[in-house]
Amino acid sequence: MANDNFEKRMEFLKKSYERVPSSFDPDEVFRKIDAEGKRQPPEQKKVTKNGMRQRITVWAISIASVFLIGLIGAGYIADQKNSEEEIVDSAELDEYIEKLKAKYEEEKEKRREMLKLDEKHFKLYAGSSSMSLLDMESFVTTTKQNANAKEIVLQQYDQAIEGLKLPSEMIQDLKNNPLKEDEVGSIEFLATYRKKVTSLIAIYDQIVDENSEAIRAFEVSSSSDKAEIMMLTSKSFPEQLQNIINTMKEQSIRLESEKYTEDIGARYYESQLHQELSSNLHPNTYGYSRMLIDSPYMFGGVLEHPLLESSSMIQDMEYTLMNVEQDSTLYPILQSYYSTLFNEIMKGSEYTKLFDADGVLLPEYQEAWRNMAGGGQATPMRYILEPIIKEMEASDWKESASWDSLNYYDLEEALVLHREGKLEEYMYGERPDFQDVAIQLPDDSFEKEVQALYTDFKKTYDKSVLKGVSPVHVLKVFDYANEREDPITMYHLINENILKYDESGTEYTSEYYVEKWRKGISYFWNATEVRFDGQAVFRDGQNFHSDVRFTGVDWQIPMVFTEQGVWEVGIKSMSDLPLYHMSPEMDFQDEIMSMSAFYYEGLIGTDNVDSYLRWSQPLDVLGMYFYAGSEGFYETQYELFYQGEGTDVVDKETFLANPESYFLPYDDKMYKKASFQGLERDEDGNWPGIATLTVDAELYPDLPPERKFHMYWGKDGWRVKFNPLEQ
Repeated sequence: MANDNFEKRMEFLKKSYERVPSSFDPDEVFRKIDAEGKRQPPEQKKVTKNGMRQRITVWAISIASVFLIGLIGAGYIADQKNSEEEIVDSAELDEYIEKLKAKYEEEKEKRREMLKLDEKHFKLYAGSSSMSLLDMESFVTTTKQNANAKEIVLQQYDQAIEGLKLPSEMIQDLKNNPLKEDEVGSIEFLATYRKKVTSLIAIYDQIVDENSEAIRAFEVSSSSDKAEIMMLTSKSFPEQLQNIINTMKEQSIRLESEKYTEDIGARYYESQLHQELSSNLHPNTYGYSRMLIDSPYMFGGVLEHPLLESSSMIQDMEYTLMNVEQDSTLYPILQSYYSTLFNEIMKGSEYTKLFDADGVLLPEYQEAWRNMAGGGQATPMRYILEPIIKEMEASDWKESASWDSLNYYDLEEALVLHREGKLEEYMYGERPDFQDVAIQLPDDSFEKEVQALYTDFKKTYDKSVLKGVSPVHVLKVFDYANEREDPITMYHLINENILKYDESGTEYTSEYYVEKWRKGISYFWNATEVRFDGQAVFRDGQNFHSDVRFTGVDWQIPMVFTEQGVWEVGIKSMSDLPLYHMSPEMDFQDEIMSMSAFYYEGLIGTDNVDSYLRWSQPLDVLGMYFYAGSEGFYETQYELFYQGEGTDVVDKETFLANPESYFLPYDDKMYKKASFQGLERDEDGNWPGIATLTVDAELYPDLPPERKFHMYWGKDGWRVKFNPLEQ
């Protein structure tokens, strides 16, 4: 048989097989039966719940098998007419298939034991599988004609084993192979995982239903939750009910009481297993994973969860619906929940009270609406809610024409606008074209442009002077004003929303800002490049936000683009000059050295020592220095030395050849107190600082009562001066 004919036949077989479900889904079958039932005459004979499930199982598997055999047989016969080549029978392949069949049965039994289900109920979970192909003569005969016959058979076996895996096993596979960067893979994983969880829940609910008399006979205190007590006590129940109570938690499922009817049923919950699921999937799929826990969101026309909590759940849904690629598995389900829940909160139902006796929207709904409209980006809910809230506030929360005209499909239409990339323009107008900026430093022409801008702006503080000016230039004007000790100009360059209040709630007037101001370290100090990425700008209401970033120093300064088309500084103050760095007197052992091992572990556990130390306090660095030396960790101790201009530090090889000769005599009782104070910049351009160590004079009478421990500050934070006790 020609190879291309074989490939066509295998593709035909593959497509035929894919039409058969890999596992039995009771809920899906019931939905199909219900849909068919709506078209049937009302005189149909009523059947029992259990009887229906048994018939459905047989019906689904039988129909699928007949359908598959018919398709494969037809494909095989048609292909036979086009081929005169001999079919080779292989006893070796037959033996291999029989071994895989036996192994598959062992794997099935293993999962049945893990779930502790009887054969009847486990069959509902395992359902049909790709192993059924190995019982079909047409498939086996076709496979034997290929040199890779064993690989083809093994592929069917592997696929069948994947279908058998329990939710807990899927999570273990996910932990071994995370999908944090794979959105499509995450969605496929969640769709399969949800299907298996749903199947198990249906099986557990059937077992609960079959044991309803035993559950009714199980008495608990009226103040107790029967389902919760059942999960703790299973010995008095029939064996199958005992078994599922003892094993369902391993699949992140437990029994819960329905809060409106008190009926007991199985439900997925937020276990450690689920947390491992969420933490290993692409962040865009968060709404899908939350759906496992939070659904159902409604019971009839009543919210299943508290109002404010429900409004936050919709935000999780919206984030996923806005960001993931649409698929036919989970997307339509989540979108349906999204629309239904939003419209319930916005419009209510016959069971819902939205307004009080005076026609005022209830405070809890006001809070929920504001929550759904929160944030500054263009989102479907914000698009719908902004005019409604504005009109409601104008009428003291009594009326809104936009609310009156709101219909069920408005939110879905807004979601379509977002996915088409039109929503932001509909809400706020056309997005400006932000250009990238990159300036290599030093740059004399850049400095001259900034000085000219500073002079023009300082005349009247008219921000129209800055229209069309890049955020890099605006930030440099701010920085230049700092160098000239001109806080009032700095104040007028800061975005007004940033200036509103300080931590104590005090409003930042220009007078208050000048009073609080002190000179900071230049953002451009030691930088080799400053840049702005126009594609990284994001919207927050009418304003846009982004950062100016530096190479050579670790600065990332927020900037705000206003409605007036001007970039403003998004931070109130600059980092203090090192001379302002200080630490009051602290207990040397209890407050400094007690934490030194912890900080040291953080230091050696990071890939970027400079980044870790950049934000460490000087006395924390001092503690790490003494700890490393006392423990003999000299290579790390060397990293704590300052190596800037004018320092006398030896090279690392020399230091490590005889480190004890450089480390200070020290034991843990030598010092009682320590404090720190930064100093003015020295003639070498370094920023020095001194830690004052108070000696325990009783234990060390030969030492001076205080010792001055010298340190230096650089672009990567505070470091220890080589030979720190020397001047």
